[in-house]
Amino acid sequence: MNEVLKEKDSAYEKGFRKPEEAIQLISERMLTHRARVELTLRPYFKQEHMALTAISQMAELDLNYRYPDAKIGDCAYIKTNAWADRDCEAALTIAGNACIWLNGKEVYQNNTLKKPLCEVKKEPEYTIVEVFLHEGDNELLMKCTKNEQNWGLLLYIAYPRYPFRWTRDYLLSVRPMLPFEETKGMEGFAHIGPFPAEEDTKKAEEAVESGRVGYRDQLTLPDGSCIEWAPKWNETCLGRRVDFEEVYDDRKGCAYALTYVESKEGESYTLQLQATGRMRVFIDGKVYEIAEGKKTELSLIGTGKRISILAKLLRTGQSWWMEGSVCDQKGEEVNCVPFVQAGGMGPARFLVTGPYVTEIGDPLFIPFAPEQEIQFERPYPLGNYEHGFWRMPQRETYIRPYRDGIFFGQWFYAVQVGLHGLMYAAKLTGNREQLDYYLDSIQTMADYFYYKDWDKEQFGDPTLTPRAWGLPDLDACGTIGVSLIETYEITGNPKLLPVIHAVGNAVMTHIPTFPDGTYFRVKTMWADDLYMSCPFLARLYRLTGDKTYEEQVHRQVAGFKKRLWMENEKLFSHIYFPEEEQMSGIPWGRGNGWIAVTLTEILTLLPKENPHWQEELTLFQEYMEGVKACQDETGMWHQVLNEADSYLETSCTAMFLLSMSRGVGKGWLDKERYLPCIQKAWTALLKHSVDAVGDVYGVCLGSGCAKESIYYKQLPAKKNDDHGTGIVMMAAVEMINYGLTN
Repeated sequence: MNEVLKEKDSAYEKGFRKPEEAIQLISERMLTHRARVELTLRPYFKQEHMALTAISQMAELDLNYRYPDAKIGDCAYIKTNAWADRDCEAALTIAGNACIWLNGKEVYQNNTLKKPLCEVKKEPEYTIVEVFLHEGDNELLMKCTKNEQNWGLLLYIAYPRYPFRWTRDYLLSVRPMLPFEETKGMEGFAHIGPFPAEEDTKKAEEAVESGRVGYRDQLTLPDGSCIEWAPKWNETCLGRRVDFEEVYDDRKGCAYALTYVESKEGESYTLQLQATGRMRVFIDGKVYEIAEGKKTELSLIGTGKRISILAKLLRTGQSWWMEGSVCDQKGEEVNCVPFVQAGGMGPARFLVTGPYVTEIGDPLFIPFAPEQEIQFERPYPLGNYEHGFWRMPQRETYIRPYRDGIFFGQWFYAVQVGLHGLMYAAKLTGNREQLDYYLDSIQTMADYFYYKDWDKEQFGDPTLTPRAWGLPDLDACGTIGVSLIETYEITGNPKLLPVIHAVGNAVMTHIPTFPDGTYFRVKTMWADDLYMSCPFLARLYRLTGDKTYEEQVHRQVAGFKKRLWMENEKLFSHIYFPEEEQMSGIPWGRGNGWIAVTLTEILTLLPKENPHWQEELTLFQEYMEGVKACQDETGMWHQVLNEADSYLETSCTAMFLLSMSRGVGKGWLDKERYLPCIQKAWTALLKHSVDAVGDVYGVCLGSGCAKESIYYKQLPAKKNDDHGTGIVMMAAVEMINYGLTN
């Protein structure tokens, strides 16, 4: 945090002066340090009231639900591995009566909370503990004691600047993982208890605290009762028998079981099947009928490729199961689902989905969705207005998709700004690897867009794209909307269109507006939101030709100018306060940068024939005069534009450079007046912001808002923050496009 670029290490001093060279440095560093992270499918033990919640991603660990008969004074333990993507400072934000150890060191002890946890969520009463997390697993052990009001914890593992958000993005990525080899890679919290208060359980508690009680161990308490860690595998679910009754209780219909064989070309295999009811089996498109209760063998010939085996079983009685295995020529069982690892137990043997029902006809002979396509990107319709996904053949054990990266495939506006820069650079240089990285990143988010809703409904917090759930604000919509449209225009993939229109509908209907239709954030209005809305809406107009989007853009510009324009300074205030009907009067650098870039987008994308276009051109020209007057002698711009004692900030400098370059290149600004300003800004970025290995310094961390400028002056600057990396590359690209280099 607040790393400062040493002059001797700058790109400028190392001889890198051309925009092409800076683009290469930054883009190569970006992909070197942020490589693709492939999506994985992992089992998940559903734990009601012991999981992350949506949006804020708080861990709500309610032991009353787990141990409803416990008495006052009883205690229990919760354990997880906080997996961190790198060594980092973090904050534990905690509410509850507990003692907590991190990597064996006590970091928290409190037994004074007297209110229920549900009230704490409404009226916060938290303790914030600063900690250090190592890359990889960090053991978090929590001992909770029951009192009259609560038993359990509310917990965030957060980036220190934002202590009330469990962080899973580029600032800090932490995921709670079950702490045993047998559950390796699986998200969740383990628990053991209760330990009765009225008995001498000290030795048993010490055994837990010292780590001597493993996954397979049982503790015997003084009263003779045995306790053990939960949740855990019913290891029969990894065998050849699939018990649909175990998974679906007394529900009726048909269900599917899926397995695979990694076959060798020309080798023979034997599939053995038996089931309680009639069964159909689909093997790479071929259909086989299996009689009820009869052991059946089918011969398979290897193709050198993965063979899918999909069994469909109708419930016909009280019991509902099938047995299946595939053996090779040596008689060894070879079927499994290789891309789903059951923790450290090895690959899953079968996955299941169902039950599928219909009001008419025989469900066995109705081709439900899994027969048509075996896929893992969205839930299947079950036929009763419900949807279902794949799961393990064990009660309350599901399959969920995960991606543990901090850049690739992340639905977060700052990351999208970084990706835009990579896309601009790739288009200029023709670097196919970089362009594919961008396109694939956006496509994978679109692929799982509809899965997230089902995931949230089932488990509280989506594993993928949690910020896309509900599309709650413009931050979640605008920049990703731009990326989706850009990706569609490059690839022509029609699967992107429903997602584009879903985001468009959110922007047009979900966001609070003033009576004149201008967007705001309930208690505040931010300059940032012109960028979070209008570039996307302008592209929607270009995509659809629907003038509703065009008029919405012009409406926003007028509304933002009305409330945020500082006439004397020819700058924009960062914030407007609706209740007071007053702007803050603080021209935050990046907030103004967002507006500058947005005006160039509008002028580029929307038709000149609309009378509002000329008004917006005049506004842009006046605005650039105000911005130009604030340029520091170094060539940079300040964090607070009109306060020279605030630090020189990279992202706003790059945004103004980009905007002026477009303005000169498109003839909106006078070249003689602005070219020196542009070239001075570029040299300044090379001296103060970019080093010789492509690191970008001096980017203000994501901001909240305030009425006092001191707030903005105290915001830390972060190296390689995506609010700045992408914009620097975009500015460089525009300088090249319009021939404005030195």
